[in-house]
Amino acid sequence: MKRTGRYLRALAALLAAVLLTAAIPAVKTEAAALVTVTSAVIAGGEVVVQTSGQTTSDDGILHLYAQQPYEAGVQGVEVAQAAAGVNAAFRFPLNKNTPASNLYKKFTVVAIRGGVPTPVSNAMYIMNPEACAPRFAARRDGSKKGLLPEQGASNPSLLTNMGVHQIIWNLPVGNLCSGGGINYNYNGKVYSFNSAIVGQYDNLVPKMNAAGIQVTLVVLNNLTGDQTLIHPLSRGHGGANYYMFNAADPAGVERLAAVASFLGQRYSGAVGTVDNWIFGNEVNARQEWNYMSAGAGLVGFTAEYAKAFRVFYNGIKSENGNARVYTCIDQEWAVGDSAAHYGGMPFLVQFNAEIATTGNIDWHVACHPYNVPLYDPIAGRPGALHPHSQAARYITMENIDVLTDFLCTPAMISPTGQVRSVLCSEVGYTSSQGEQLQAASIVYGYQQAVHNQHIDGFILSREHDMAAEIGQGLAFGLTGLNGAPKLAYTWYASAESANTIAAASAILGANIGSLITVR
Repeated sequence: MKRTGRYLRALAALLAAVLLTAAIPAVKTEAAALVTVTSAVIAGGEVVVQTSGQTTSDDGILHLYAQQPYEAGVQGVEVAQAAAGVNAAFRFPLNKNTPASNLYKKFTVVAIRGGVPTPVSNAMYIMNPEACAPRFAARRDGSKKGLLPEQGASNPSLLTNMGVHQIIWNLPVGNLCSGGGINYNYNGKVYSFNSAIVGQYDNLVPKMNAAGIQVTLVVLNNLTGDQTLIHPLSRGHGGANYYMFNAADPAGVERLAAVASFLGQRYSGAVGTVDNWIFGNEVNARQEWNYMSAGAGLVGFTAEYAKAFRVFYNGIKSENGNARVYTCIDQEWAVGDSAAHYGGMPFLVQFNAEIATTGNIDWHVACHPYNVPLYDPIAGRPGALHPHSQAARYITMENIDVLTDFLCTPAMISPTGQVRSVLCSEVGYTSSQGEQLQAASIVYGYQQAVHNQHIDGFILSREHDMAAEIGQGLAFGLTGLNGAPKLAYTWYASAESANTIAAASAILGANIGSLITVR
């Protein structure tokens, strides 16, 4: 999703570099508490919660409470007990897909103090939901070359002729949940999903798979008459494109869990396979693309997103252990907060802190590294707004290493010990100043992605030009409004070729190889 207005307003002050090394905040517990929940993992049909340290309880027993994402303190249901000794451990049933399911809950140790139940630990969610997945669908990882295809993607051969190995497509859940026709029984309740909407993906996904093309779906929270999935602090505002997901009340968590489980189950081999799920679009752009009231600030905003992300993540991974789930940022990086927007870097710092302190999971990052400004047709040129520095205001393909270097820092490493991968899920270059500049820039951007081991894919944002964007100078399509292929169509197809790279280098006035930042 692209905007031009935002780039015309004044930028906020740069975020202090110290944020990059900010420590994960300590978990607040009862003053006398010496108990830390160190892990919560699925083992067979059970959940095992391990603690360290020791504390006292009037009855000599530690009580483990299972809590919904929106619960705190001593809210929730007691699921296990252990003697108040050192390094207490708790075991209890997972109860997947039952009314008593613990898949989406967090776990807190409670002691009796002066006859009063008192929380004496941090809260921890399940860290390995994939352990209960019935399927580990084979992934279609391969070439990084990707594209947002034309409506319906009716002819996969047009994509394969260009060597496209990945596509991206939007999935507005408001539409999915509007109407019925397909019933899904989950956690003891029956949910109904729109058969016409489901049918579109039932057609798209296996068709792409049959052509050897990997599918990424972007899950969007669009506004409809039923606002169950709209966060309470996002309601009553009709001017946004998409809204914060709701993990703040029972109805929201239950619906979101059912949606995630349904999608994870259906598209893990039953009706084709979706390898990648992006949860939200340009989430840090609070006003336009993930609306929530500004009053919560970055910390409150990110906490609510993290709760919803985890519900969706657990739902997908508990059905297909090989799926990847991504958060999504735009191209604004080290910028201060504004009424409408949070910088991508401070958002990721806070998101990582939220997840790490409540049970680390293997999330990834999708980004939109367009040129600055969007209508600049030439890629690869250094600029004051996008240097190779963590203080950069923007991330483009020219300095995409800023993002991947950030994810290589120790605090950001995944629980598997790996660097979290990056999907350049929306990139585009305009032909408004000539087809040669567009084609050459695409070759450069693609080569930059190829030479960065931490990037999963380079997905161009348009197969065809959009009339509404032409007037803004954004002719991003590989074909024009009349469907005629541009030079970019041919050069993208041969972007790995030495001859094409040489031709693109001549247009850009520098050898592309000398412009690449290898990672």
